[in-house]
Amino acid sequence: MPRESGYSGYSGYSGYSGYSGYSGYSGYSGYSAFGGFGGESPDAALALTTNRDGIVSSKLDKITFPAPGGWDDPETIKRLSPEVRAALYQSELAPSVEVTASLSEAGPTTTVWRRMGRKQGGEREVKMVEMTAPDITQLATQLDYVMGYAQIRTDRLAEVTAQIGLSEPFYATIGYMGPDRTPYTLALLDAAAAFSFTVIQRTKFSLGVKRPIEFSPQVQPMIPTPTHATLPSGHATEAFMIARLLWKLLLASKAPQYQESYWGEMLMRQASRIAINRTVAGVHFPVDSVAGAILGLTLAQHIEAEVKGTQWTSSSFDGPAFSAKEDFNWTQIYDVSDDMMFPRMEHDGCVWGTSVADRKGTGQVSPILSWLWDKAVSEWADIGGAG
Repeated sequence: MPRESGYSGYSGYSGYSGYSGYSGYSGYSGYSAFGGFGGESPDAALALTTNRDGIVSSKLDKITFPAPGGWDDPETIKRLSPEVRAALYQSELAPSVEVTASLSEAGPTTTVWRRMGRKQGGEREVKMVEMTAPDITQLATQLDYVMGYAQIRTDRLAEVTAQIGLSEPFYATIGYMGPDRTPYTLALLDAAAAFSFTVIQRTKFSLGVKRPIEFSPQVQPMIPTPTHATLPSGHATEAFMIARLLWKLLLASKAPQYQESYWGEMLMRQASRIAINRTVAGVHFPVDSVAGAILGLTLAQHIEAEVKGTQWTSSSFDGPAFSAKEDFNWTQIYDVSDDMMFPRMEHDGCVWGTSVADRKGTGQVSPILSWLWDKAVSEWADIGGAG
């Protein structure tokens, strides 16, 4: 999940360090003497060289050719290393968006554009997320929430520190997830998190919203404050993106138990807990989580659209319209039962957020991402029957 303190969690498939009981791909203990299968050490290279000298005879007169390589064939993905797969996923996701910044009378505005028609060469861009920063007086008012949440820091200490890096273990207490059981799901979540990182950082940079620590010496965050701007919250963005992606996988699995909305409800509650813990820690305002949840939920829909070529969502967040006296509440943004963001998000008739779903879709599909998605969905299919 969010890695705002340097985002060191993006180490590829380094063993899913969030699960201390798992050693990732280190299970091939039989090959450990060679420093990893493939002979990646001087001793192994020498042993393999002398071994070849001992078993290779005269050159073969005739060999049978293998089949030609499959051109852009997703079937070859399963034989690639996890690091190479991760690079392929990013090659599909990264070019799918662009982030721009502008300044208007309302304040700094950032727009995330969805690139359409990339596969056909007729590229065009449409607005996917538009965000306008709240003003400085709103943040000063929101400081009351930061101070109030500080009173429960002792209770949340373990959670806050554990969620600085990977947060998959928290979701794994809801869905039966782990490196051995759901490796493709974790690969999908990692790809989504890595993709969202640049979008989050570019959006933060464009809006340049100040952190709580810059408003009062009494904030005294319980963890180091990241150097980048505060809105949108990176933790909230990733948390809600991951929660919605998991909910989509559960629904797509067709397993009867996962069709119940309480699974999605629990995932969203977990995302909300992660987001609010950043205010508890003193590094975010509630409004940061509001913006992050909108961005994260929209990015989750975008990723599914890249996989299926189906509907995608366009959303907005109007910071100046958000009431500074309101706390973060995800139920004002998203409906679990329909897996839809609300068209209007408002307080007392004042609209501060919107969403519009393009139900037609684009028909544009990424075979690479589709391969990963299908593998992830299959991990949640129920196994068993009457007995």
